[in-house]
Amino acid sequence: MGMTVVRPVVVKAIVTETFKRQYLGELEDTVKRLDGVITQIDTQIRRTELERQISPQSRAFRQQLEVERSRQEAARMELQARIKEAEALEINSEFSQGTVESMVALSVGDNFFTRLARAEIIIKDGIVIEIREE
Repeated sequence: MGMTVVRPVVVKAIVTETFKRQYLGELEDTVKRLDGVITQIDTQIRRTELERQISPQSRAFRQQLEVERSRQEAARMELQARIKEAEALEINSEFSQGTVESMVALSVGDNFFTRLARAEIIIKDGIVIEIREE
């Protein structure tokens, strides 16, 4: 009798000029979207300042906007740091892109730790070039 279980698999990309350009483009696009969100929040904050009657609800709404603006600004700063890291990536180095899940068949008598050992998929410009299992 057997069983199928799920294990995490690390996906790593070989850094190429194409990868670096695409990755930087994605990060910069995300920064631009965040800039737009921050601008919208700033506009809403200014509108609340222009209201003649300041009610407890409008104060609470403004506080929520300021908290959200701070959160978006923190995300923007994190992205700026990732852009700096991406610019420093060396060609042909490995860059961890995240994880995916893989199914593994287990049977009675299998070594559990060997079957669920660390696995990696290495890609270069979107093409799988190596699968590593420890």
